[in-house]
Amino acid sequence: MKKIILIILVGILLISGVNAIGYPEKENTTEIYLKKSLTFSTPKIIQAGEYTKIQLSETEFLLRDSGKPLLPMITYSFDLPFGAKNIEIKFLPSVEFEIELTQKIIPTSQVITNSLSADIESTDPIEDIIVYSSSNRYPTNWYDKKITCGLNLNKERVTHIILYVYPVQYSPALNKLYYINEASVEIIYDNPDKPMNYQEEYDLVIIAPKTFSKILNKLVVHKNNIGTKTFLKTTEEIYDKYTGVDKPEQIKYFIKDAIETNNISYVLLVGGLKSLFYAVDREHPNYGSKNWHVPVRYTNIVKTGDLQDFGALCDLYYADVYKEGGEFDDWDSNNDGIIAKWSASIVRDILDLNPDVYVGRLPCVNKNQLKIVVNKIIQYETSTPASESWYTRMLGISGRSFELYNGQPDGEYLTDLAMSYVDDIIDEEIRVYASNVGTGNPIPELKDTAKTFSKGARFVYFSGHGSPLVWVTHPANTTDVWMKRIDAKDLWRFFNFKKLPVVVVGGCHDAQYNITLYTTLKSTDLGNDRWYWTHGMPGVACFCWRLMIIPWGGAVSVVGGTGLTSSYIGDPNTLNGKLATDFFYEIGQNGAETFGAAFYGSIQKFLDENTISLGEAHAITIWNALGDPSLQIN
Repeated sequence: MKKIILIILVGILLISGVNAIGYPEKENTTEIYLKKSLTFSTPKIIQAGEYTKIQLSETEFLLRDSGKPLLPMITYSFDLPFGAKNIEIKFLPSVEFEIELTQKIIPTSQVITNSLSADIESTDPIEDIIVYSSSNRYPTNWYDKKITCGLNLNKERVTHIILYVYPVQYSPALNKLYYINEASVEIIYDNPDKPMNYQEEYDLVIIAPKTFSKILNKLVVHKNNIGTKTFLKTTEEIYDKYTGVDKPEQIKYFIKDAIETNNISYVLLVGGLKSLFYAVDREHPNYGSKNWHVPVRYTNIVKTGDLQDFGALCDLYYADVYKEGGEFDDWDSNNDGIIAKWSASIVRDILDLNPDVYVGRLPCVNKNQLKIVVNKIIQYETSTPASESWYTRMLGISGRSFELYNGQPDGEYLTDLAMSYVDDIIDEEIRVYASNVGTGNPIPELKDTAKTFSKGARFVYFSGHGSPLVWVTHPANTTDVWMKRIDAKDLWRFFNFKKLPVVVVGGCHDAQYNITLYTTLKSTDLGNDRWYWTHGMPGVACFCWRLMIIPWGGAVSVVGGTGLTSSYIGDPNTLNGKLATDFFYEIGQNGAETFGAAFYGSIQKFLDENTISLGEAHAITIWNALGDPSLQIN
């Protein structure tokens, strides 16, 4: 196997963290050199009350881990061939400098959830006692790395390397700052054993039970007619041919085979629970299978804090097929039989999290629901008139989630940011804001929301709080009271007919599609509420899915959380807030053409810009796409 050496002495790092570095191809050579210098500015020390903040002029990215020092970070990402092995990274720092501080560096704020029952007891910084009492440097190294496999912007599978560079270190007990101005990186890797050779290439595979085949054949014909080469694979066929520790893994092994045989880019899972009224949704900590048309993977990621998800629905599991070296990723790296296990107190699984295919789900309970959404997809892709006024409109529905940020309610700040990302393709922005109270403009309650939604929009963004059956926000000037909530059962009032938007719903559990009438009714006490979060309110479809199955309107696809959505106190554009706004960034700034490319592009961007701790892993894995990932939206 040919050994390739990359020596990268890079200039100022690209703080976008998404551009791949190229490397020349030469025959009969074992070494390739790129020689540039990597330099950093001197850190700026800024007083922040009783603490100090540290800034670098070339980056806005931050190393965040609740309670630990908040420090600047530069990220850099590039691609190697898919399946590259034995990757070694050597980071060579220059001479270091030292500064004595007069105040401690401010700790990273705590994570707050967007639950209806979440309260902020205090926004004051909380120090991690172990870190702040130690003379050891934080972080302990000048850089960290994450090596994954995934799709790049051209839908090519690559080995993706992210370098998280920390030009500044801090010793809390000594109250000293250490920094470097230069560094070099050496990367060594083995080429993959062999490239993939495809028998016949396709774009999309639809996975569904045989009972849905007749309706889905109509969608297959449509997709092939518009140039999205598609085939259908039944779950029965998959279970007969593929093995695995459980049915979700059998399906994941089929997806791996479809990648390696047919070079698929998109997977559409078609099937939810088998009953509206009663079904055991999770017969094992790892999965639900028996009562599902298409089985689901549950994570075992337990976030910290008073409110916790003891596992959440996660379709990213099906998208994240490979890990470093091009090996199958079963999400059980410690081989203990518990999938995606991670908490503050136990040994964790190492998760790749970078999608190798774009996966979406239509959690249809019955054929009637399936007919509705299939007709919407076909109608959207064949007759959506880009020239009509509604298609150049974006609707924002929000208020105050927790705090004022930059002088405005934080939810409204996020919505304005999302709108700014698609400004070049949107002519009209309609703000249904809590700050409109008393102005005569629409406010985020049912009457005004239904009226504006029914006029049609290309994109809709709800930013607020939720549960499986509710979306709601606070008034602009307080979090002590709620505005009138929007219930899932009232979404039938959205009469937008064929003016179908792509929707992002920011709010806890709004995409939690594992509910039935019985489970919602019994979810009244705290114990059961930890599973279903409906507080005894009856319902048969979660907020996001209800939006999609409205026959005379609603949405064509929806993004939402299957668990507790979250952000860091003091910065709403973090964790799930950032995943939401970056969905629109991918469309407006990176030109994502499909629903799946926009959704999974936001996850890849998140990985490029954030180190992955427990809070980040939870935010990514509860973020879910309901809809056809190959849907043409741009």
